[in-house]
Amino acid sequence: MVAVSLLLLAGFSALAVDYAYLHHRKAALRRAAEAGALTGAEMLVGFGRDVEAVRDATVQAAQAVLDRDDSPSLAVRDSDVVFLGGGVPDADVPDHIQVTAGRTDARGNPVSLLLGWLFGQRNADASVSARAGLYCAETSEGVASLILPTGYAWDDACDPDVRRRGNGVLDAGSPCESASVEIFGYGPQDVGRRLVLFPGRFGEVFPGGVFPLSEKDGGPGGASPVPAGTIQDGSVAVLGEWVAVDAGADAMALLRDQAHLRLQDDPGAFWDEARLAVRGSRHRNPEDSPRMARVAFFDPAKAPVTERPEVRVCQLGAVFIEELREDGGVGVRLARAMALAPHGAAAVCDARGVGLYGVRLAPAIVNGVQE
Repeated sequence: MVAVSLLLLAGFSALAVDYAYLHHRKAALRRAAEAGALTGAEMLVGFGRDVEAVRDATVQAAQAVLDRDDSPSLAVRDSDVVFLGGGVPDADVPDHIQVTAGRTDARGNPVSLLLGWLFGQRNADASVSARAGLYCAETSEGVASLILPTGYAWDDACDPDVRRRGNGVLDAGSPCESASVEIFGYGPQDVGRRLVLFPGRFGEVFPGGVFPLSEKDGGPGGASPVPAGTIQDGSVAVLGEWVAVDAGADAMALLRDQAHLRLQDDPGAFWDEARLAVRGSRHRNPEDSPRMARVAFFDPAKAPVTERPEVRVCQLGAVFIEELREDGGVGVRLARAMALAPHGAAAVCDARGVGLYGVRLAPAIVNGVQE
């Protein structure tokens, strides 16, 4: 009886040891899958439609977490990365990525049990999936200390005053123009859209009309003051917040000077129309290019005027500095970028559009079952 009890005890001990070891290896696989999914979700923004570059970055990030004994090249393969949009497989406009990391007999890297041989089982399979996706940020640090109007339309021919009619600007002093404003923001169709930045003027709004944040205001969110109208990434933007602005050509001169420096710092970077992303940058992640700048957009229906030099932040996004123009403007492309220290937006947004984003894990679905 004692001998049988000892055998049973040894058997249970062996099972406990192998169960703990298997759990330990599954935890490592989970860390790898999560690391890959989070990296991949972030690269959906930086690499745009270049899904193969996103896949490569995802696999590399996951494999880097694993030990040599896990056989990383077998544990996470290209086929283990699935792109999803709206919860279904979609490599064209994905907003989530799911990564599977596994040690299985089919892969050629099963988990070797420590004491399983006592029961005739030397190996066991372990597999874990993780999913991560984009969310729209309502705040971001590292935003340029300038602000421009979001996408809008208005009736520029309604005012009887010939000085305001058809002049290409939204006149804050025109009741009929102000009443005709439609705000639609910048969406997926606007990623890569060209804008030319010029200094804004109080009482008028036009696409690309830039206002520097007031130095005394310190920028959205009360960040430390930075030189007005610069591309220095020192402000904090908060959706819905009112911020004080200045106007003047001096700020534009400074903006051009800084744009020139950024163009020199990464001269090979260019906007790829097919991929809707920056390519040719000296930085592995195109978002790290100095020619990318996070920016805030304001509500053009409430244009700044001399008596009220402030605007309301209604959208976050980014611009890629493309050129210095002979007419004095700075040519940019509207873009997507990752927010710094973001918080999730209260409203649902389209993660394909112009904006600033964060990434977070989401429940993984495997064979219709949530892990």
